Amino acid sequence: MLLGVAAPCLGSRRVRTICFGDVIDQYGGFNSFVVIRTDPAIDATLVPSRPDFLGSRERAYRNMRVYMPRSYDRLVRDYDLIVSSDADRSVFRTDWIDWIAKSVEEGGLGLEWLGSIEAANFPSWEGTVVTEVLPCEQAPDLNVFGSFKVIIKDHDDPLMRVLDWQKTPPLVNINTQLPKQGSSVLALTTHPKGYPLITYWSIGRGSALCFASKFPVGVTYWCRDWNYFPEAMIFLSYRTVGRPIPENAALFSELISEFGEYDQRKSMVMSAISFVEKFGGRADKLYEQIAEMGRKKSAAEEVYLSGDYGSALDQMRAIRNDQQELIRDAMKTKDAALLWVYATEWCALTATTLLCAVVLWTLMVKRRLYREVSTSRLRAS
Repeated sequence: MLLGVAAPCLGSRRVRTICFGDVIDQYGGFNSFVVIRTDPAIDATLVPSRPDFLGSRERAYRNMRVYMPRSYDRLVRDYDLIVSSDADRSVFRTDWIDWIAKSVEEGGLGLEWLGSIEAANFPSWEGTVVTEVLPCEQAPDLNVFGSFKVIIKDHDDPLMRVLDWQKTPPLVNINTQLPKQGSSVLALTTHPKGYPLITYWSIGRGSALCFASKFPVGVTYWCRDWNYFPEAMIFLSYRTVGRPIPENAALFSELISEFGEYDQRKSMVMSAISFVEKFGGRADKLYEQIAEMGRKKSAAEEVYLSGDYGSALDQMRAIRNDQQELIRDAMKTKDAALLWVYATEWCALTATTLLCAVVLWTLMVKRRLYREVSTSRLRAS
């Protein structure tokens, strides 16, 4: 096994990522996959593959068959990063396991391993070729629970330098691991045995990174109390594949929020348009404005991918102002549609009232104009 000298560098293009394991939205912000797919620089394909979360092994294996590339060449061609979060080995075919290891060492992909190498609740990865490309091996203690702080080991590493990991809330759980010779331990935990939290190495043409805490339990307090939890998850992926990590975490955090809020504001406009169209209203101008916002966002993403985060933030702020104006236009269009609804209802109600009045007048008032007709009976002879 040949250790590499540096992580592969993607330059300014998107990180094409395939994610295995507990890829589910029920974790909300706890789930690293939910977090990283908010980043325009990460194109994530999510493959839910935990039988215990999906209800059966058959459903998990079906997802694997659908999303796993059909060949090793397709895996290397279509992706830059493989992410595994407590993935269950039992749903991986032997050839898939071989492809993952080979794609790292020979294909130049990155492998980001979150959580367990071995755990009590699903088959161990020990003994597979995947563990040969990981920078650490399983320790005998397996999973341990407690309260563990982070100790930065390599202060010069860009991942450690950007965020103040030592001020993070405590971790509730770690999967105990031992670093291999030649690997770099970026961060340790305060466990008495000094188990690492983040271990990394370049191997062959690719690279691998292990993050030893588990999702969602281990990072509970990180997600709840650490403002930079989303950025930390994104930066782990960046570090694995060699994408440059932004030096200004605060600016990057604001920029990621702008991209996320863009989708929320667009959703508001689309909801208003849907309401208008249900009543036969026209929203052509709104669609034109939405298309223009989309073009501006695409331009901002290109600037973002180039690493010019300041300019990208300026563009996203301008887009935010345009979107807020678009929301006001959408509300006016919605109000106009409602005005016609109210007018139509008023006309219908008024017409009904007048009709009822005419009928009532005819039956109860006009009848007095007519003389009553008496009845007669024939006398019996």
